[in-house]
Amino acid sequence: MISLKMAHVYMLRGQGGRYYIGATEDLGARLARHNSGMVHSTRRLGLPLELVASREFPTMKEALAAERTFKGWKNPEKVRQHLLGG
Repeated sequence: MISLKMAHVYMLRGQGGRYYIGATEDLGARLARHNSGMVHSTRRLGLPLELVASREFPTMKEALAAERTFKGWKNPEKVRQHLLGG
């Protein structure tokens, strides 16, 4: 069976100016969980969290590979540009 779900890699910025990069198949639901304070890894960034950029990938496997690559980069602007397709 072929899945029609698309995967997303996304970048959030917290109130303190720090960034978070993640991957999901349901971007809207995942952002709601982050902003509810239910996600331990982003609570420390300060709420509310702002979606800075996101990019769609055909499969979750590809999204997770991209997430790992982006997390290795130290320049948030470079990540943002790649997520926006630039």
